[in-house]
Parts: sequence; C-alpha cells; structure tokens
Amino acid sequence: MARRILSALLCAGLLAGCGGNPFTEGTDGGGGETPGTGTIPAALKGNLQSVSYNPNGGAGGNGALTAVIDPLDASPVTATFDRAPTLDTPGYKAFTYRETSSNRLFVALLATSASGDATAGVLGSGQFTEMVWGSTYQADGFVKPQAGGLASYKGNYVGIQNRGAAVPGPGAPFNPIQAYRVEGDVLLNADFTNNSVEGGIRNRQVVDTSETMADLFLQITEIKADGTFGGTVVFADKSPSGTYGGAFGGTGATAVAGAIEVGPEKGNNDLLERGIFVADRCAPGDPLPCPQ
Repeated sequence: MARRILSALLCAGLLAGCGGNPFTEGTDGGGGETPGTGTIPAALKGNLQSVSYNPNGGAGGNGALTAVIDPLDASPVTATFDRAPTLDTPGYKAFTYRETSSNRLFVALLATSASGDATAGVLGSGQFTEMVWGSTYQADGFVKPQAGGLASYKGNYVGIQNRGAAVPGPGAPFNPIQAYRVEGDVLLNADFTNNSVEGGIRNRQVVDTSETMADLFLQITEIKADGTFGGTVVFADKSPSGTYGGAFGGTGATAVAGAIEVGPEKGNNDLLERGIFVADRCAPGDPLPCPQ
C-alpha cells in the first residue's frame, strides 16, 4: 500500500456556516477571539492531519470524505472515503476507505456541535500488527464569556481501539482488521473566571462487542486565551491513562471539541485507544448531566 497521512477539510454538512478550512491553525484575533484552533499535540494528532467532508458526495449522495493518507511516510495519496451509516455511533457519522482487498480498512468517525462552532474527527486501521490512526479537532470564533463564571458541556464520546475483527483479505495472518469502536458520554465543567476546565467520560462501551470499559477523567488544566487547553487523562484511582486536548468555540464559548489518547487501558497493557468528543454548552432545562 502506498504510504499515506490523513489530511482533509471537515465542512458543509458537518459544520453549520462553514467558511474555509475548519481544521487549519488559527491565530489570536485579539480580545480572546480566534478564528480557529492552534496546533494539535502530536500525541493526539497521530497520522490524522484534517478531513474534508462532502455531504452530497459518495454513493447515492450520502456523503464522502476526501483524504490524504500516509502511514508509511511516502508521497501522500488522495483517497475518497465512503459513507458507512451502519458504523455510525450516537452523534457521529462513519466513513470507510480501503484501496484493495490486500490493504488496510480505515474507519473514520466525525461530528460537529449543534452550534456548529466545534468539530472533531478520529480514524484508525490495523494490519501487520501496526495501527495507523489519529485524531483532530477544531473550534472557531472563540469569544470568552464576558461575565466569566461557570459553564457545563455535555456530549458524546467516540473512540477507536487498536484491536478489531479481521476482514477478508490476503489471508491470515495478513488480513486487516476493522477497528473496534467505543462510545460514551462526556461532561466538561469550565471556569471562565479562573480559566480552567476539567471533565470526564463515562458509560464507555465497545460498540462491536458490548464490553464495558473504565471511566476516564480529564484533570484540571488551564484554558488559554485562544480557548485551547490540554492535560492529563486518569482512571478513577488517579492512575495515569494518557493525555487530552481541546478547544472552545463560539461567542460565549457555545461548544467544545477535543481528543484523548488512552494507553494502556486499565487492566490490559496491550489495549490502546484514541478518541474524540464534541459537546454543547448546557442550557436551562437540559437533562443530566447538565446542572439541575
């Protein structure tokens, strides 16, 4: 398989009012406003640079993802992912790409916030004992709430693991896998007076096997002037799990998107996971886990 690195733009149907590339690096526009997210940490970015979604593309006009993939550091090759609705998880649209029956099967999951101010994507593929995977996120137009104060954000989490079910290919042990997907719920609490954020991910379950996974917690970290943040992921016993990063978007911080890495999983030193979250700010009357 040609060597590749994922690169594209997530736009149109996944992003309300999208103008330009929502996954480009942004610079502070002054007054706490930024048109886009800054550099995503390499530990989270992996092989995923960005994504370009055409909601009217693909078979039957159900959407397609145009990407440039390079897991082996060769010349980038543009590929078109196909919409895969049977692999959707709550809040996320799924896409797949496979060049030939002897090559990797890529699974990608993408989402935007209800406000359209924050987006995130994750992908993964496994073959020959190696994973090619990564995540990305973008939040646009961040303006810090003028009054500061507390805000809560709830949304869906999705992850991709470094294991999965073998799919037909060149024959064992060369067959690629379809990476397992993980779903869950996310809650973030932000303090815009003291510029800090924390949160957690609960109800993690492997979609493909129904296996229950441990809860994750995002330790307190600083919200920077451009709305970005990054910190440490831990398990309930405070043992380290990995890192996370994210960004707030919208006037008054209407939404947030981010990514995490889990490695290794609790009780299994061989199990790794990359995931993303997209969440909207809680409004009065919203159900738990929003404030009551």
